[in-house]
Amino acid sequence: MKAERLTFAVECRASESGPMLHGVILAEGRAATGGRAEVFAPGSVAWPGDGIGILGEHYGEELARAVPTRDATGEIRVSAPASPAVMAAVQSGRRFLSVEFHALREVRTAGGVREIQRAFVDRAALVPSPEYAQATAEIRARRKVYV
Repeated sequence: MKAERLTFAVECRASESGPMLHGVILAEGRAATGGRAEVFAPGSVAWPGDGIGILGEHYGEELARAVPTRDATGEIRVSAPASPAVMAAVQSGRRFLSVEFHALREVRTAGGVREIQRAFVDRAALVPSPEYAQATAEIRARRKVYV
């Protein structure tokens, strides 16, 4: 089964426990933008119990692990410690998360939209260019903003 990719924005923020990487990996129930005619059905995405790997680039080294959370709007978010390697990747321009997923069950609607009814995500990579036009990211420190 071939892994596919979706891209979403990330940011690194200061916190009490040190800098953290934050991002949305998927938005269930909302049609994709940027030319993709697809939607993840609500509740369709699963991930390993110990979380997903955050890679420095596709097929690269795992820099962190994050256990995703699904909010009431269908956004699936991750938060992970922003190690120096994570911060360096984001500061170098890799400001987006590209999620690799396996579509386990899908259908095409009458309008031609690919509806993914079941998917498995086990990692996401930091990448320099988004597949979604509205995606942006930044690194925040207590007084400075790095973009």
